[in-house]
Amino acid sequence: MNAWRTARVAAPPELSNHIYGYSDYRERTGGFTTRRELPHAEGVLIVNLGEPIAITGGDGGVLRLQAGEAFAAGAHLRPALSHSQGTQAGMHVFLPLATLRRLLGTPMDRLANRVVPLDALLGADARDLGVRLCEAKDLDARVALLDVVLARRLATTAPLAPQQRHALHLLRTRPGRDISDIARDIGWSGKHLASRVKDAVGIGPRCFRRLLRFQTLTAMIGCHGGAPDWAGLALDAGYCDQPHMVREFREFSGMTPGVYRARSLPDGGGLVEA
Repeated sequence: MNAWRTARVAAPPELSNHIYGYSDYRERTGGFTTRRELPHAEGVLIVNLGEPIAITGGDGGVLRLQAGEAFAAGAHLRPALSHSQGTQAGMHVFLPLATLRRLLGTPMDRLANRVVPLDALLGADARDLGVRLCEAKDLDARVALLDVVLARRLATTAPLAPQQRHALHLLRTRPGRDISDIARDIGWSGKHLASRVKDAVGIGPRCFRRLLRFQTLTAMIGCHGGAPDWAGLALDAGYCDQPHMVREFREFSGMTPGVYRARSLPDGGGLVEA
């Protein structure tokens, strides 16, 4: 028997420019223990609050986590795998890759296709956060604790340079604009733009745009209730045509869009791994 309980909480106003929000999840799976997590253009920060889990990153490295241990993941160009013993519990912080870069103080190209234990990056602070989240009495207490810890960390770390932030904004909001024009408007060479984007999100500007487009498409598929109009979805997501969409979908996910839809779990819970 499968059972999911997920509570989603928005970030408070003072953090909303940096953090999207949180998910407090509890689940029990009766038919599978491994799921496939597809690439996307956002950061991942998860604290395990339940039974032991293991994560296989896009590079094939395996990370095992006990209750109270956390991990961060950079941009992935290949699927990751999440393994459990049939039950899971945790807190998921939804945030941009650029915010994760600021919280960790680590260039994000060092985390590309990798999952990394948080204590390897933040030491005792990460271990203390995990213990306190495990001891928190309820959802409100866990959210309040994360609010305080994240706000404190952001207050003591330097933001990205204005040019970096502007470049990422243009890449997100102007998908049709030529990348060389973006570099020229900022006053950078194309090579320097690529370097600064890799520092902030782990991958180059063209690849970042492709991940954004793929993320848009998977969100559209997840919201689609009836039989999908694949050609229409391809154009709405920014692909040239349906074959272009299918090729790129296979590259990032290892499957067709139709198989993805059939294997998707509710509430954005990933995919059942065959």
